[in-house]
Amino acid sequence: MRPRAALLVIVTLALASLVTVTDDASAQSVRLDKMVVVGDSVLAGFASGGLVRRGRMGQRDAAPSLIARLGGAKLTLPNMSKPGFPPPLVIVDKNHNGVLDPGEVRRKGKGIGFRSKSNDDAQSLAVPGERVSTVLDKIRVTDVIGDAIGGNVKGRDVMKAVIVGLPPDSDPQSQITRALDEQPTFLLVWLGNNDILGSVTRANPAAGVASPTEFGNQYRAFLNALADTGAPMVIANIPDVTRLPQLRRAAGEVTQCHDDSGTIHPVAQDDLLSIDLDRSLLPVPPCGRVLDSAEQAFVRGTVMAFNAEIAAAETDLEQRRGIPIARVDAFGLFDQFADQGVDVRGNGSLVLTTKYLGGIFTLDGVHPTRTAHALIANAFIDAMNARFGTTLKHTNVVRIAANDFFVGNRFQPAGEAPFGLISNDDDPVDDALSTIEDRIDHVIDDFTDHFENLF
Repeated sequence: MRPRAALLVIVTLALASLVTVTDDASAQSVRLDKMVVVGDSVLAGFASGGLVRRGRMGQRDAAPSLIARLGGAKLTLPNMSKPGFPPPLVIVDKNHNGVLDPGEVRRKGKGIGFRSKSNDDAQSLAVPGERVSTVLDKIRVTDVIGDAIGGNVKGRDVMKAVIVGLPPDSDPQSQITRALDEQPTFLLVWLGNNDILGSVTRANPAAGVASPTEFGNQYRAFLNALADTGAPMVIANIPDVTRLPQLRRAAGEVTQCHDDSGTIHPVAQDDLLSIDLDRSLLPVPPCGRVLDSAEQAFVRGTVMAFNAEIAAAETDLEQRRGIPIARVDAFGLFDQFADQGVDVRGNGSLVLTTKYLGGIFTLDGVHPTRTAHALIANAFIDAMNARFGTTLKHTNVVRIAANDFFVGNRFQPAGEAPFGLISNDDDPVDDALSTIEDRIDHVIDDFTDHFENLF
């Protein structure tokens, strides 16, 4: 190739990764070639209560990976080997009747996976279980191992250590410190879901939930720390967690509940209970396990107040530090899923719903399927194209849905999912972290095999 032609090719390729922001107030070049992901279980690709690179829904199928492939971005994942970290839930049709019965969604086996390439610096830093209130907390791998060996193991710390603590460093690490080290050209951010999720999975709207003001202060501190990267961001807000299929309507199967004194109270058809509810609590469960209409409205109001704080924090960051931000309305997106479903082919022949196994959520009833991740990726792409003038194409939702185990699944219940469907009566993320604690000996063995110098 002639020198002049070679130079033209190099310049063309360089310009392909640069997009000029059209807003004069924040005009700058946006480079998509090195992306870093900060967030919680959704952006991590956690699904069916587990994290694994390749599976019925794997890390490689998550929205960040789809966006990276479309945008030509480098995105190194903290890939988890099989059977998963921890292994995802599966359907065990014990009686071979082709119908989902109580206890038939469970984890199989006693093993656990680990980082397949533990010396890689991950750029997808999202940690299942992470909250706005914990994202700034730093962690050191040697401290976590020491706690585990000493019998003081915390699954939440182990998960964070395996994702952001590797490769080991003498200094404690967080998603923020790792993001700064990576010097990203672009950031994908989605955090805050876990700050409200437990209020519905435990049917206690006020339990452990910060006030909107406190949440807003925490979110501003988080964004301000992340802004030290200098990278433009695309940020999603929080969906209404009362509309997850992990909750089901009482629907006439539960018509009463009892309070702590034993007094019986009526339960309405549209009151919500967890599908994980221990069947021994039926037919009259504790009222503390029922989310009535007033409580549902309270949770939705809290989510909306949190989202207002997120929007205010974004505006403040743009004005004060000049960081351009594209905004994804995940609240509106998931409301649309719940209200209208998703007509995948556009002709009514394949419509996904937010019901259990309706094609949008995996077996834990909280985390998205491959197809839903494609829809999420498209929402992020729309926000990026609108804000930054990028020209990314959409992911092919029809093609992804055609190969999605959770789309058109033969086990989809005709009505509500049965109570006690999932064998463990716990929040799906908390249950996953408890599983890691239960299998910590295997995790310590993996640490030993990969990093003998730590011991």
